[in-house]
Amino acid sequence: MKVLCSTQMGTGTIMGQTMRVVAIAKELQHRGHDIKFLAGDKLISVIRGYGLEVIEFKDMPQIEAFTDEFREGKTNQEEKMKKIKEVIDKIKTKEVEVGKTESPDIMLCGTITGVQAAQILGIPSVLTCLQPHGEKTLAMFSKGVSDNSSITVVFREVLEAADLILLEGIPELGVEAELAKGTEWTSIIKEKVRYTGPLLLEDPEQLPGQEELKRKHIGESHSKMVYVTIGGGSKLIGEEFLKLVLETFQLMPTVKAVISTGLGLSSEEFSSYNPPAHVSIFNFVPGTEMIRASDVTVFHGGSSTLMNCLACGKPAVVIPSMGEQEDNGAVLSKHGAGIVLEKATLTPVILAQAIEKILSSPTYQAKAENLRDLCRVYGGAGAAASMIEDLIPKREVVKS
Repeated sequence: MKVLCSTQMGTGTIMGQTMRVVAIAKELQHRGHDIKFLAGDKLISVIRGYGLEVIEFKDMPQIEAFTDEFREGKTNQEEKMKKIKEVIDKIKTKEVEVGKTESPDIMLCGTITGVQAAQILGIPSVLTCLQPHGEKTLAMFSKGVSDNSSITVVFREVLEAADLILLEGIPELGVEAELAKGTEWTSIIKEKVRYTGPLLLEDPEQLPGQEELKRKHIGESHSKMVYVTIGGGSKLIGEEFLKLVLETFQLMPTVKAVISTGLGLSSEEFSSYNPPAHVSIFNFVPGTEMIRASDVTVFHGGSSTLMNCLACGKPAVVIPSMGEQEDNGAVLSKHGAGIVLEKATLTPVILAQAIEKILSSPTYQAKAENLRDLCRVYGGAGAAASMIEDLIPKREVVKS
C-alpha cells in the first residue's frame, strides 16, 4: 500500500498534528507499506529525522492567514476568507500534483487540504486530529463561524469527504457530550470517528522501567524526579518563567529536576541562570522517556505532553496560557491525576506546593494509572494503522 502523508497548512510547523501522523506512518512503514510525506520549511528535517521519505514542498505558502491578529478577529471576514482560501488552494493544488505523480492508494492527513486533495484524486483519505477536551477548545474552533459562513461550508465538505476520522484521545474523557451540543456535524462524523488513545512514536511499556530511566537521566534511582517541559511555541517560553522554575527548585533541594526549554533559549545561555546542582537544563530531551522516569511532569497543557502523561500513567502540574491548554489541563485535574495553576498568579512557592502535594499523595499516581489503563484499550498507532489497512482491499495490503 502506498500512503501519502500531509500535515501542513503553511510554513509553520504544527507539531501536534504532525507527530500523530508520523506515529501512524511509522507503524505503517514497519508493516511494509510505502510511506511518503509531503513537507516544507522546517518540517522537512523533522520528518526525515524519523526515517520517513520526504517530498519537498519548496514553495510552501506563508502562514500569514493564521497570525494572532487574524485569530483575534482583527481581520475582517472578507479578508479572512480570502487569505484562508489562498493558503488552502496553494497547498491543495500541490497535494493533487504530487498525488498524480506518486499514485498513492490513500492519503493520511493532519489538515483539511489533504482530505480535499484525496477526493479530487479519487482515493480514500484519513483525517487525524486531537480530541477536543472541553468547551473552550470548541469555542476557539468555532469562533467567528456562523451557520452560513464559508468556513462552515469548508469544514462540512471536509468531514463529508474523509473516509475515516481518527481522534487522538478516549471517549471516557467526556468529549462526546461536548461534540453533540447543537452541531449538525455530529451526524456527519458519527460513523467515521474512531478513538485511538495516545498516538506516540514509542510505546512507554517498551521502554526501561522508572528506576533504570532515573539512573540514566539523573544518575540515581531513589530521588524524586520532576520533569519540566516548556514546549515549543508556548507563551510560557522565556527567561522569566525559567527563573521562576529555578527559584521553585531552590525551595526543593531534595528533588531532582530536568528542564527542557525547546527552542525558546539557547544552550549557551543556560549557565548564566546559575541552576542549582540538582537541576539540569536542556533544549531537547526524549519526552516519553522523561515522563516515564518522572514522578511529576510540569507543562503548559500542550496536547503532545498530555498524551504522553496519559500513556505513561503519570500525574502533572499544568500551567496553561490559552483555552485549549486549559481544557487539556482540566482532563488531568477532573480525573484526579493533576493540578492546574494560573499563570498570572504563579509564584515559586505556589508551584513548589503543587509539586509537593502530588509527590506526597499516592492518589495522584493511582488516578493517572487509571487513565493509562483506559487509553491502552484503544490501541494507539497500531490500532490506527489496522483501521487504515481496512480501508484498502485486502489484496492491495502488503505486510512484512
